[in-house]
Amino acid sequence: MKTSIEEQFKVLQGEVDVLAGATLDTPLASLAQWDSLAVLLVISHFENVHKVSLSGAQIRACRCAREIFNLKPLSK
Repeated sequence: MKTSIEEQFKVLQGEVDVLAGATLDTPLASLAQWDSLAVLLVISHFENVHKVSLSGAQIRACRCAREIFNLKPLSK
């Protein structure tokens, strides 16, 4: 069963506190605590939940969370 990107984002928000209160289109650079630890938490989430390996460079190149989700197929 496919879940929407919005549902997947809510799960990510539960694991990465920096994203709490953000939307899929909030500029990541505007988040006060968007740093290397937050990037690492996002990488870990995608590896564990979606079974997708992303690099720090890929995450840092994304302007918003929606772009991060666009790096992987919506299969879960």
